[in-house]
Amino acid sequence: MRQNVKQDVLRRDDYTCQYCRKKFAAADLTIDHLIPMAHGGLDEITNYATCCEPCNQRKADMPLQDFAKTIGVEVKDLPVHGDPIIDNNDLPIQIRLLRKSIFDKERERKFATGSGFQKKLEKIYRRTFWSTPIGVALESEIPSLPGHVRIMIPEIRTIATSKEEYLLLVELAKSASTRNLIGTTLTAGADVINIVASMKERHGEEAVRKRLQQAWTRYQKELERLATRA
Repeated sequence: MRQNVKQDVLRRDDYTCQYCRKKFAAADLTIDHLIPMAHGGLDEITNYATCCEPCNQRKADMPLQDFAKTIGVEVKDLPVHGDPIIDNNDLPIQIRLLRKSIFDKERERKFATGSGFQKKLEKIYRRTFWSTPIGVALESEIPSLPGHVRIMIPEIRTIATSKEEYLLLVELAKSASTRNLIGTTLTAGADVINIVASMKERHGEEAVRKRLQQAWTRYQKELERLATRA
């Protein structure tokens, strides 16, 4: 793990072991995989937890559910960090709790493993979301948007500070290559338009640059269309 990532996780968890809940100096802490990689756990931030040396040694490669029992906690009480929905305090609490409950259920069922977990999580989340009052209201409010875009509207509304930013974020939500920028690179307070304008020329991955440029073109056309109607 890169040192800057480790420091980010330690700060995120306030230098507190996520298992015994004791606070330590940074030198006495490690970063643990909640679901061990030996059991297919993901090597990404939603599976990282700050951990003291004694808890890390005791946990080792023990499955998360089994280790949780040894420290007297339930899986649902263990953290999920790094998820743009759960971590977005501006979103309705119902959405954040729904997302957290899906993480907890999948961890308990040992499905939070392997490269396909994120896709599995998103599929379950979308299916469940549309049965909630917020989901039903969104379907009625903006039926013209595809479901995978419409489900991101609550997030987009917490970020966009203008009609122009809203329109650009909607276009970014249409592609998997650019959708993940919402809530990570593009967050509340970010200069969305200038950041995207720069990224579409300078992003390190050609495929992402292409999708950014396509989203930018659609965004410009939508601005022109709205201008002619004004």
